[in-house]
Amino acid sequence: MAIDRNSVLDIIAEEALVDRAKLIPEATLESLGIASLDIISIVFALEEKFGLALEQSDLEGVQSLGQLVDLILERASVEQPHAPSS
Repeated sequence: MAIDRNSVLDIIAEEALVDRAKLIPEATLESLGIASLDIISIVFALEEKFGLALEQSDLEGVQSLGQLVDLILERASVEQPHAPSS
């Protein structure tokens, strides 16, 4: 399954128990009530669904929802599986 902004926002809404309509890029994680434990849950869900790996250090400095989603999408584009070279 391809990872896109909407699928990331769906996972964030589900894991952090936040109304999907409130998930706007400018919102801070704090204003949405997304705590560090919620972020861990979100990362686990992304790893399970998309095979994405994020380290704690990747998340340092992330304060807004837009930053979090952009980081996830950027990491997903880097980690796309490539065909093995022969």
